[in-house]
Amino acid sequence: MKNNIIVLFATILLLFPLIGNTCSMYKITKNGRTIVGNNEDFLSPNNQFWFEVAGDKKFGVMYMGRINNFAQGAINEAGLVFDGFANSELAVTNTAGKTKISIVNALRNIMQSMATVEEVKVYLETIDLSFLSSSMLVFVDKSGTYLIVEGELLIIGEESEKSFSNFYYSQINSLSEVNIPRFQKGQQFLNTTQGKASFDYCSKVMDNMKTESSEVTSTQFSTIYDLTSLKIRLYLYTDFSNYVELDLKKELKKGNHKTMMIDLFEKDTNSIAYQFYTKYNDSNNPVLFLKEKMNPEQYSEEELKNKGVNWGINVVGYEWLKNKKDPKTAIKVFKYGLKLMPNDFDLYDSLGEAYLDNKEWNKAIINYAKSLTLNPENQNAIKKLLECKEKKESFNSKNNNEN
Repeated sequence: MKNNIIVLFATILLLFPLIGNTCSMYKITKNGRTIVGNNEDFLSPNNQFWFEVAGDKKFGVMYMGRINNFAQGAINEAGLVFDGFANSELAVTNTAGKTKISIVNALRNIMQSMATVEEVKVYLETIDLSFLSSSMLVFVDKSGTYLIVEGELLIIGEESEKSFSNFYYSQINSLSEVNIPRFQKGQQFLNTTQGKASFDYCSKVMDNMKTESSEVTSTQFSTIYDLTSLKIRLYLYTDFSNYVELDLKKELKKGNHKTMMIDLFEKDTNSIAYQFYTKYNDSNNPVLFLKEKMNPEQYSEEELKNKGVNWGINVVGYEWLKNKKDPKTAIKVFKYGLKLMPNDFDLYDSLGEAYLDNKEWNKAIINYAKSLTLNPENQNAIKKLLECKEKKESFNSKNNNEN
């Protein structure tokens, strides 16, 4: 697994039967007020908000996402929000003459300069949307109008209530076809209650759409947005009994800054959010949470791969390696992954990178070589073997000169 594992949107937004990145979203517009809620389901509780003032752009923005600084969603001063969803492959073919731009830059352009979904649609019609071949974006503006971006298909709607999750509206005839239990639970709640454009009601909707904390990929955080007042309510780790509220305008007055979501709450060792955060970030046993939630040893290597556990191991390991700058703990994670899946060339590649960052050249060489043996087409391993050799020789030469 390479450096871009936790940077590229398309890499992160992969669907697996057990481990993956999922999401739920709901909007309601009544009496001139639009409220939007979303659940972010993932492995890691290391999530943050970051605020960028308008500067020479039109709007300041609050982004939300993980510690790799890739935005999973955002709200700007105009009351425009977006969220992203993992989905099955949907080919994007209408690319001729379109502008090639990264998803990161496209989203920043939108959130810093646009107020309505109509503006977003006009802009996206000029962009090569190949980066959305296995994912979907949804935008909602202050008026309550929404835009669904299914690859090259751009759908605008104005229903007062609308729910979204990991499926394409263009591929179904009825919501009853959506085979996502948490989504159907949310629909049952919506069908038996009177919708209200309020924080409390929207929070109840998201509570019904959450992925339980017992699952490997759980709802790590939930955000509720008031697109008129620009207030944001935050819940952590499936716990809808405790929240904090932020004011976008007040936060932007503080200038550009970041804050970890967990730090917005009082430290409470009894809360499930704090307990999971502590366990996940335990450098002594960084895979304990995974062992407790799914007992990986009970599955064969093939079953683990089918469940996406190799991907999950890489996500956890690279968070330690690249975001926390802790290669020793990353080595523990990758070694555990190889204990479970000893024929996974990519995990050997990842372990090689962890040893390389830890300046253990010989061990890095051994693991890159093993990766190359399992997959002779692994160009990254070839490149890294040469890098290991050069760094090892440079290190030895420097030591000899000093002696």
